[in-house]
Amino acid sequence: MTSTAKDHQQNNSTLEVKKLVHHWFEGVKERDVKKLLSLLHPDIQLTVPFKTEVILGSVKALQTFKAFDEAVDNFSYENVLIDGNIAALRFKGDIKGEHLQGVDFFHFNAEGLVEKIEVMSRPLVAIAHLREAVIGSKE
Repeated sequence: MTSTAKDHQQNNSTLEVKKLVHHWFEGVKERDVKKLLSLLHPDIQLTVPFKTEVILGSVKALQTFKAFDEAVDNFSYENVLIDGNIAALRFKGDIKGEHLQGVDFFHFNAEGLVEKIEVMSRPLVAIAHLREAVIGSKE
């Protein structure tokens, strides 16, 4: 069984993405803002289910994740699926008595920075609670 150059490149990419995701998990666990910021592209685009506009910039993205972290109880990442430079991080938690589950899609660039995160979650009632906690009465 022979592997092609493309297979070898994808395996190296997958290994690198696994390492970067591991660093993200460490940063989240340690609440290490510097570590988390070092993984995000300065012009990252973050999309969340409770806001139609894209959140731009690493500082604003991290502020959104911080508000999320403060609002959600028992948060944990369940598993990770990697396809090339995209990692899908499945999560769960509780907010105001509602069970929340979802997926963060991390898009890594060639330099190993996250340039886009797409958050998808359910159910709708939990998303409404998230919106209230993260955005509040700002909008």
